[in-house]
Amino acid sequence: MADPKDNADTIPAPRQVERLVGHGRAELEVLEALRARRFAHAWLISGPQGVGKATFAYRIARFVLAGPDPFARAAHASSLRIPAHDPVARRIAAGAHPDLFLLERTLGSTGKLRTEIIVDDARRATAFLQSTSGEGGWKVLIVDAADELNRNAANALLKIIEEPPGHALALLVAHMPARLPATILSRCRRLRLDPLPSEEIIEIVKSLPANEASEKTIVEAALLAEGSVTRTLLFLEHRAVEFARMTREVLEAPSKSRSPAALKLANRLGTRGAEVSYDVVFDTIFVWLQERARRQAADLDPRAEAAARLWAEIETRKREADEYNLDKRALLITSLKDVAELSP
Repeated sequence: MADPKDNADTIPAPRQVERLVGHGRAELEVLEALRARRFAHAWLISGPQGVGKATFAYRIARFVLAGPDPFARAAHASSLRIPAHDPVARRIAAGAHPDLFLLERTLGSTGKLRTEIIVDDARRATAFLQSTSGEGGWKVLIVDAADELNRNAANALLKIIEEPPGHALALLVAHMPARLPATILSRCRRLRLDPLPSEEIIEIVKSLPANEASEKTIVEAALLAEGSVTRTLLFLEHRAVEFARMTREVLEAPSKSRSPAALKLANRLGTRGAEVSYDVVFDTIFVWLQERARRQAADLDPRAEAAARLWAEIETRKREADEYNLDKRALLITSLKDVAELSP
């Protein structure tokens, strides 16, 4: 999927979002863990990309950092909300809180964003958790996204999760938690965020100051977005709604008739001004494969593994094509061919 950072002008950064739409069940689970003083030192927040996982992680971080005793505060709280005018919320929104560390992909020597989180950055994160709190309270690490950790970085992070310091909290955001080592998965409390209902997505998008789309277009984009605000915003760019619809039609067509439709789609993407829609098309493929893998896994169908493996392979190819400026049209045709060859 497109990097959410690419939509910085369209949607606020997760650290700046005070309001939570949806995910009431997950919020209650965190509150109850705090009230019972059974609050895990590491949480794995998973779910489809674009449903608000990072926003939810920052919501937990604000609550924990808003005072020395989050357990006592939780006993009287009805939600994790910390008002935007609170000093802690303001510093987090500005990226300036001394006891909060964000571990994410950084720029490489070429000045481009790396495709994975490297071990040097993971070691800086673990050193941060081991250091003394700047304000005498908790220290919070957010990893966004944990499934982008390379093997050495994951191993470095594992050490701090296995033996956490007191008053240290690690919040791992993961789009595809199956990519994480089992050793990390087993040491985190799992919290899955479900896709948002389309009516909640419509409410969020309509409230954004930069939104200029008609209500009809927003509704169509939300219905195609499979519960993701980020995908909805991508679909609203240029002719992306049309491309998302076309991609679904190709994926759901009989295998023998997919090739002409795939070629037509690739040719349309080659036109001027369609560059942004490549991300939408590939994201639609990823979501389709994800849905297929989940359905088959629920039915104990052994073919689920093939769909999940192809999903990971295409995403890797897409990242390489983005990084090295390879032929995306050829990549799309190959990817759709591979999907068509999956057994029905």
